[in-house]
Amino acid sequence: MSIQRKIFIQELFQFLNDKDYLLLKFTESNLDEIGENSDLDILLPQRNWEEIRFFAECKSIVTKVSCQKQSTMCQLFLQFSDGGFLQIDCLFKLIRKSLVYLSNEYLFSNQIIKSGVKTYSTFCLFEHLIAFNQLNHSGLPKKYIQFFQNLPQQELNEILEKFHQKYNYKIITLLQVSEFNSSLQIQLKKIAKSLINNQGISKITNRYSHVLDSVVNLKRQRGFLISFSGVDGAGKSTILEATRRLLSEKFRKKTVVIRHRPSVLPILSSYKYGKTTAEKRAATRLPRQGKNTSQFKSLLRFAYYYTDYLIGRSYIFCKYQLRNYIVLYDRYYFDFIVDGKRTNLELDAFLPKQLYRFVQKPTLNFFLYAPAETILARKKELSSEAINSLTINYKNLFDELEEEYPQHYHSIKNIHLNETLDFISKQIKEVI
Repeated sequence: MSIQRKIFIQELFQFLNDKDYLLLKFTESNLDEIGENSDLDILLPQRNWEEIRFFAECKSIVTKVSCQKQSTMCQLFLQFSDGGFLQIDCLFKLIRKSLVYLSNEYLFSNQIIKSGVKTYSTFCLFEHLIAFNQLNHSGLPKKYIQFFQNLPQQELNEILEKFHQKYNYKIITLLQVSEFNSSLQIQLKKIAKSLINNQGISKITNRYSHVLDSVVNLKRQRGFLISFSGVDGAGKSTILEATRRLLSEKFRKKTVVIRHRPSVLPILSSYKYGKTTAEKRAATRLPRQGKNTSQFKSLLRFAYYYTDYLIGRSYIFCKYQLRNYIVLYDRYYFDFIVDGKRTNLELDAFLPKQLYRFVQKPTLNFFLYAPAETILARKKELSSEAINSLTINYKNLFDELEEEYPQHYHSIKNIHLNETLDFISKQIKEVI
């Protein structure tokens, strides 16, 4: 847990004390209760967001400040010297695409002070959360349902009745809004369209800004690739899953996990057994158990997989990277160079190593290794000699690639989980 993150949040709201702002979605009793992985959503006049950035840049505990600006918001990404991370969304208006769903004037007129922090009334909180989630085709998250369920019953009833009067939609129980509801979304849009913020020149301006932001985001937002390699038993799957959670919960990034290759082309055995049966056979078969000894067949097999990497490059880019996903590869092309036998190849490493220059290169590449006795205690799939040999060859390969290419190639002795994750987290912070 980052102490510096907590200190910064306290000092930030002391700095904002005499300024116009509202802390949105503030369901905690005080600032110290804000979760380690929670963002700060702050509604404020557009002219004031740079004051927050300047404030952050002047703090010695903040090691890096990045920002992404759009017409209706600016996102600040802060990294602290103790490893903490904080995302601050400075919102200039509450808008979904080109539709303002709650006006600033309305929200600021319902301002309250809670534990010394400027926020809005509980009813405004309720309608904000309902509108935000329903307009984004999702239901009210569990943490907010619990918050409202813990209110005094009379207060909750008053909120639901007030919502009914304003939106002409009766909510009998909170479970009713725990999932997306198309009829509720239609009613929310109907009321929002009647706002002056969505009329005349404002309507045109909102649409123009949305189109402009979409174009800018298409150019700016790019996901990237991270690969994880290691002999079976090195702890790769555990680290990969922990990294996925880190990216999702701490850095608020969308992620997808892909096994070994893009898989635009089906698994080879599917041509013989069918896709479903072939995948089941592959999942239950131990690695490095193939019977192939023919170099010619290995060359054809490798050509098939290599083609998958080449055409899959565009597929992965369009499907995931353009949508700002972080793609996590559970194994990657390096197996063809170091451990061809794992994919039933009897092939010299020279060819796949030379052809790597044409393969899409992950931004971060991690080779996880451990002493042979540690690996054998987890999985007895390889001999001690094979583990040591593969480890040496992988480390040598990563050292060579680190010198030859601008991407990052790291060999990590994976003994202590927290130490490994701390190292990976630091590398991600450098490129995110």
